[in-house]
Amino acid sequence: MIAAALATLPEGTGDDAPARPSGQRRRRVLAAAAAVVIPAVVAAVALAAFGVATVRNDSMTPTLRAGDHVVFDRWSTPSRGDIVLLVDREGWSGTPGSILVKRVVGVAGDVVVCCEAGGGRILVNGAPTDEAYAGDRRPGGDIPFRVQVPDGTVWVMGDNRAASADSRLSLSQPSHGAVPLADLRGTARLWWSG
Repeated sequence: MIAAALATLPEGTGDDAPARPSGQRRRRVLAAAAAVVIPAVVAAVALAAFGVATVRNDSMTPTLRAGDHVVFDRWSTPSRGDIVLLVDREGWSGTPGSILVKRVVGVAGDVVVCCEAGGGRILVNGAPTDEAYAGDRRPGGDIPFRVQVPDGTVWVMGDNRAASADSRLSLSQPSHGAVPLADLRGTARLWWSG
């Protein structure tokens, strides 16, 4: 009878069965897995949301110089005055497809005019802009223009107006120099000297 009872026991319930992990061991395994998985997820999100670039020329001087580093976010829609990274589809840099760093001077619907009589400042929607970063002598630059920024685009210029290849070079193109939002790679949020 005892032999019959032993024969009906499920396999692995005798003394020779492997011990089940204790609650403490299970918690240690979960903590170790979390210590690996959580930082990996955070890193993946950070890489998808932010980027770092190095400035290659002085078109944004004095704000940014060649060799400076820029942290940019990839999700926000830029506002007037923001610094953006964009794909050079027009070949302004001489290397189509390269990434440029410029300042947003106008957004969709804005009328951007160069320049204010006397002071030489850019006018946006009829109002002169304060662009201390662009210098005192003709901060709007020397190329006269009047554009209305189309929907889904921005108008960009470098802070170093005398040495920046930017929207002003494509005034005769169908887009009149406006850069599609799809060509923006991000909005600069932080920068430091290289």
